[in-house]
Amino acid sequence: MGNNVTRRDFLSQTGAEALLKGKKNPTEDPAFKKYANTQVPVARTQSGLNTYPGDWTEKEVLHLLRRTTFGASKAWVDTLKNMNFIDAVNLLIDNPQLPTTTPLNTYERLYVDLHGVPYGASWVDYPGTNDSDAMLNAYRTNFSFKQWWHGQMITQPMHILEKITLFWANHFSTQTEDFNYSKAIWQHYQKIRTNSLGNFSTFIKTITIDPHMLFFLNGNLNSASAPDENYARELQELFTIGKGPASAYTEDDVKQAAKILTGWRRQTQPDGFYTTIFDDTQHDTSDKQFSAFYNNTLIPGRTGQNGQAETDDLLNMILATDEAAKYICRCIYRWFVYYVIDDTTEQNIITPLAALLRGNNYEIAPVLKALFTSEHFFDPLNRGCIIKSPVDLYIAFRREFNVFLADSPFDDQYAHWDHYKQICEANDQKIGDPPNVAGWPAYYQTPVFYQAWINSDTVQKRAFVISNYMPDNGFPVAIGAPIKVDFIAYNQQFSNPGDPSAVVSNFSMYLLPQDVTADQTAFMLNILLNGGQSHYWTDAWNAYLANPTDNISKGIVHDRLKALVIYITNLEEYQLF
Repeated sequence: MGNNVTRRDFLSQTGAEALLKGKKNPTEDPAFKKYANTQVPVARTQSGLNTYPGDWTEKEVLHLLRRTTFGASKAWVDTLKNMNFIDAVNLLIDNPQLPTTTPLNTYERLYVDLHGVPYGASWVDYPGTNDSDAMLNAYRTNFSFKQWWHGQMITQPMHILEKITLFWANHFSTQTEDFNYSKAIWQHYQKIRTNSLGNFSTFIKTITIDPHMLFFLNGNLNSASAPDENYARELQELFTIGKGPASAYTEDDVKQAAKILTGWRRQTQPDGFYTTIFDDTQHDTSDKQFSAFYNNTLIPGRTGQNGQAETDDLLNMILATDEAAKYICRCIYRWFVYYVIDDTTEQNIITPLAALLRGNNYEIAPVLKALFTSEHFFDPLNRGCIIKSPVDLYIAFRREFNVFLADSPFDDQYAHWDHYKQICEANDQKIGDPPNVAGWPAYYQTPVFYQAWINSDTVQKRAFVISNYMPDNGFPVAIGAPIKVDFIAYNQQFSNPGDPSAVVSNFSMYLLPQDVTADQTAFMLNILLNGGQSHYWTDAWNAYLANPTDNISKGIVHDRLKALVIYITNLEEYQLF
């Protein structure tokens, strides 16, 4: 494994410390572009895909949960800590359970549903077309579906499904604001969630002819008389091959792929959903010749409904390249491990993962399991090196502190979910509407990558939102159900809650991704000891336990714990996971 460094040193080496302070200057980042990524010449690791041989303690469990879910609760940590770590990884990946709910009509007070969906009922399950009413589509998407999606991340079970769904939603990036057909959008993201842990070969075919994608990237207009290259280009550049040094497909390959994809159309059904049909009268029936990158493959043209088979030939040809599997593995790596892929990582991680992906006929789960059980994943240098996205920051905070959110009535529940939607969007992460077809810059834009989440504006917004939950009355989102932190309940989860050293150790371990410095530990102890009184915390805690309803003793422990949490959540390290 690599040499350990302090988190401060690591931040300095990557240039992230200055960015976290709002001094965004990407030119100071020492990284340079390689493999459609960057290489940092300091503080990287030689570790590979060998099974992790080290300890399986709370620290390792926390790292695994932070990367595979949105935050780690004490209960989740306790569950996994008592398992074999291989079994723990399998539990997080196997047997995904799809959501049992669908988005509800919560927009009725703002816009009347002209198709008669009652307030509080599911518009997804309600029959009738909706594509003729642009305003209704907008309200269903922006005041129901997006809230529901945030709700699935907030209430996720202990499983990777929601995290991997967001990954693929970013990978196959579409938008809703200018392509707002709510039932097509619902279908699109359900396909992403359903296929996110399945077979990538099946997945890419599903996405290629998906009605929402056909509309978003002009596939619905692609015809023999006027081939549209939009999807054919993004299919190779963003979805399967990428732009790395070994991505040698040609401009003519894009043109030939566009011809193959002619004829696919989306069609509205009576219930308002969409299906895909193949209009052979719009299909280019000529033979399609590809470049040496694709082994000079010739895909023969076909007539009639047999023209559909050309799409399968195209996708099989693309996935037969070494670069396709490597590119997918690099995308997975950047999302779940780190954005730097240097020569060593390419050799030790990406190449064997890609071989595993192809060897398993593009099944996604085996790749994830190999990565999450590897010594590389648990390497100290790969812990606490990702800057949290807004979703990771805010939803993880809620899970860490087990913050109460309403689950009824439904309008209170959606109000809470809408709060998370709004704060994520205010910090540049609009679920369902990334800035462009490449997704969020944090996962592709050199040399900044994750540092794109932090600037002088967003760093203040992040701190402001977290601080809103700290007052005793919390943040008033829904009537009678504010969002607030119960500091005493959080401390009571742990052993030795009356021992100030144990409290500092527990809080810093569960809330920060790496060990704190001696100076930070001393400062946190001083918070609990009220300026250095050695028995102050223990006496205060015992007094509270003896009489929990006494406002004086309760106020003392509450205020000390609150000050400790404020200090920790204001540390730059809290922005990392």
